[in-house]
Amino acid sequence: MDKENEMIQEIETTQAVVEPVVQDYTSRKILLWEDDESRRQSALEFLSDLLTGAEIQTVASENEALEALDLDDWDTFVVDFMNEGVSDSEFVKRANNYPAAIVVAISLGFLELEERDPLKQEQIRRLFDIEKATAPIRAS
Repeated sequence: MDKENEMIQEIETTQAVVEPVVQDYTSRKILLWEDDESRRQSALEFLSDLLTGAEIQTVASENEALEALDLDDWDTFVVDFMNEGVSDSEFVKRANNYPAAIVVAISLGFLELEERDPLKQEQIRRLFDIEKATAPIRAS
């Protein structure tokens, strides 16, 4: 009987990990930069479903991203480091230094797939729950 209870508990634990967590992201302002229109639309759809209530603006170029950075306040920036030139772009440099904001770098290509793994979706959602440290780091 103990073995059976252990198996049931393990199954319940596994299901709890895979089940998506619904949270309210209405206070979040997210800027998504993706050059490819198809990926941009897929990412917008995916993130809108994943981050309930979040305000998400998409841009198609680094220039548009830099303009949006100057025009509004953001708490999250989403980029795909697999795209050429993104990781060392001026936008990413400025976004990394943006006060109290985070940069989420994910591969947006897989978001075009019709079937999405719920476990991967939950892992991606958790990236948006990480808060940027605002305290200065000091050497001891």
